Amino acid sequence: MIRACNAELDNYCRILDNTFIDAGKSLKIGKHSMITWFVLIEGGANTKIGDRVFIGPGTKVLTSTYEIEGYFSAEFIPEGCRATKYGDITIEDDAYIGAECVLMPGVTIGEGAVAGANCLVNKDLEPWGIYVGSPCRKIGERKKPPKEMREKLFKEVDWSKHL
Repeated sequence: MIRACNAELDNYCRILDNTFIDAGKSLKIGKHSMITWFVLIEGGANTKIGDRVFIGPGTKVLTSTYEIEGYFSAEFIPEGCRATKYGDITIEDDAYIGAECVLMPGVTIGEGAVAGANCLVNKDLEPWGIYVGSPCRKIGERKKPPKEMREKLFKEVDWSKHL
């Protein structure tokens, strides 16, 4: 992790091996969230990951990218001569991001939304929606569990045994 001073990690979040995180402007990871192997979180802007979020292996969370309309797109080119797009990324509570997804700058993954494996997420995902494809498209909806059920589950488990 680089620029770790800009990162805020809540209780029982897990970050597995071979993950690269640039905390950038700011990074917040909520409780009971899991970031699996080979995930890249690029910190050109702010990233907020809610509670009970799963991010699958190989996923890229990009808060900045180069615009294709710019004349140049190399890092060594001065800022005024290249077109860089920055955008905060928010992943709300209970979202599930499958393996090898790419999240583009400025997107919000709604509460409980699912992005299936290999999704290109270039737009906001509605809460509790199920999305697949590149670019992603909505194919269904998940049932939202009652809040009491979620709270009870996470209160009754001794999470220190699962780290």
